Amino acid sequence: MSEKENIIETVEEKPYSLRELKDRDLFPILDIIATVLPDDLADVFVQIVTKEKSVNEVGGMVVYKIVIAVLKNMSKVQDDLYALLSDMAGIPADEIPDMPFGTTPSMIWDIVSNAKNASFFKVLSKSF
Repeated sequence: MSEKENIIETVEEKPYSLRELKDRDLFPILDIIATVLPDDLADVFVQIVTKEKSVNEVGGMVVYKIVIAVLKNMSKVQDDLYALLSDMAGIPADEIPDMPFGTTPSMIWDIVSNAKNASFFKVLSKSF
């Protein structure tokens, strides 16, 4: 057998299912973004999420700054973020931190990258 034949692709099922964003999510998400990102980076973040601009257009350094700002400030919004994720996934907020490593970032990515949520983020972009 060749190496390619020995590779088995495993697809892990996610331990959550997220609903689409709704109007009631606007203010919690605005609060989280406003706390985590400075205004200029928040605007760029929303442009990337809504695909108004690509990562190449804004530049890798700006994306890096967004990631660093999020990581530096995440502790300020931890409870708000868990509450939002709890509401969207139907999982108690106090159980989310104990889920397998990487679940929270995966949930955030799924919300941001879901094409069905693009219109929500376009409306959100008008708030900045």
